[in-house]
Amino acid sequence: MSSLLLSVDLEDVRDWVKGGAGYREAVPDNTRKYLSQFKQWGVKATFFTVGEVARRYPWLIAEIVEAGHELACHGDVHLQLDKLTPREFQADILRNLAALENAGGKGIKGFRAPTFSLTERTSWAHEVLADLGFTYSSSVLPAANPLYGWPEFGRKARKTAGGLWELPVTLHTIPGLPLPIAGGVYFRVLPFFLTRWAITQSLANGLPVVTYFHPYDIDTQQERFMHPDLGEKKHLNMLMYIGRGKVLSRLETLHRSFPFQPYVEYVKNLEAVLCKAPD
Repeated sequence: MSSLLLSVDLEDVRDWVKGGAGYREAVPDNTRKYLSQFKQWGVKATFFTVGEVARRYPWLIAEIVEAGHELACHGDVHLQLDKLTPREFQADILRNLAALENAGGKGIKGFRAPTFSLTERTSWAHEVLADLGFTYSSSVLPAANPLYGWPEFGRKARKTAGGLWELPVTLHTIPGLPLPIAGGVYFRVLPFFLTRWAITQSLANGLPVVTYFHPYDIDTQQERFMHPDLGEKKHLNMLMYIGRGKVLSRLETLHRSFPFQPYVEYVKNLEAVLCKAPD
């Protein structure tokens, strides 16, 4: 049951940057780098995809599907949940689904909230997703955070409203330092020996490790600009550029030691175990 849940949040950071259209187009090339490595390792991943990206690059979505990877929703235009009403969120997800399906996606069952913005205040999203036929979400950061967090949710996957599974972000286990261990800037900046140790601990406890990467996480050629959602803080923006050249080699090292799995497969296993459990 325990494995690394491999995922890419397929989004184009230029869409939220002032003058972003003037910067170099990078999503296709970086996505293909991921696809090439995943093929070489013989693993499948989940691509949480923004609807706008699917409309812009339908041929790229077709390549992901052809390679046998899972497609999942990441919002139509990457709006955080607290910026939407339940009705607006439903409409947003329907547009997101239509974009993925028009590009060749089928049987889409998963969702990730932009910026992990599913909190206690926006937990109504679970019911909306369940009503739309989704089976899982991976949208909760179960710790206090300057942006979004839901510490009370807990660190284990569990069913929520409508029977929807929520797979929260995996946190480091050092008391008083609940940091995500296998995604984004944390994966790039934290010492790798610490990341491997934390992953080993999580798997040994029978917990999956929720990973999340982005096209820009491996883009060593990206121009310097202020990334969104950082409050214009230069020291945080500096972290966005550190360690990008190490991501794929670190993932390859993890692949040699641990199993990788797409999210939908893990959820199917959860359901199977639940069905076998005694009443």
